[in-house]
Amino acid sequence: RGEDFLARARTVADGIDGQQIERDALIPDEVIADLARLGAFGMKIPTEYGGVGLTNLYYNKALTLIASAHPSLGALLSAHQSIGVPQPVKMFGTPDQKNRFLPRTAAGEVSAFLLTEPDVGSDPARLGTTADPQPDGSFKLNGVKLWATNGTIAGLYVVMARVPASEGERGGITAFVVEANSPGITVENRNAFVGLRGIENAVIRFHDVVVPAENTLVGVGRGLKIALSTLNTGRLSLPAMCVGASKWCLHVARG
Repeated sequence: RGEDFLARARTVADGIDGQQIERDALIPDEVIADLARLGAFGMKIPTEYGGVGLTNLYYNKALTLIASAHPSLGALLSAHQSIGVPQPVKMFGTPDQKNRFLPRTAAGEVSAFLLTEPDVGSDPARLGTTADPQPDGSFKLNGVKLWATNGTIAGLYVVMARVPASEGERGGITAFVVEANSPGITVENRNAFVGLRGIENAVIRFHDVVVPAENTLVGVGRGLKIALSTLNTGRLSLPAMCVGASKWCLHVARG
């Protein structure tokens, strides 16, 4: 399965104009559509949910190959399924959450991971975005998230927010799956970088965004564990893409 996917991925990657992405600072819609048809958004999602079900080895090989066309493609795919909705839902989601979200993301609906904030980077335990419990069991999100890769084009977010402690409830950092079209969500800015010019990275504000209780992952106060566990997958995929970039540079130098 892995070798077959790599063969098909090479055909797609060979047809991508990386210079156009660099020139326009944008991944064309048709490239995203080609990646979706390939199954690249579901590489790590099990086949029973419409994914390809690759091992971590072949997932990283595929990222190395596709990102050689342009590194922004690797960022798109890696953020989507290394830390975006597929990985935490696959690892920690209920059967209902897996059935609701994994087929959507496997088919090409882009996801994003929202942890970092303007005042909180490498110390997520200090994050300030709040999720206030409501009488009907839902939560109301308020706060700002920074460096949200895929945030401008995503249909689903994983959002880390702090539930306040209350009588009989410890509260704490909690992970929520949030629909990007929910009322109260504003994409305030698309961040631009010297490198990764095609990356869709955003500042996103939440104002009284209602999230149903069934979109809570694992439970209240378990979000930090989810964040750190899923980030481990990203820490493996980024070096794989760096290997691809190094090999491509060597290829150019030899030419």
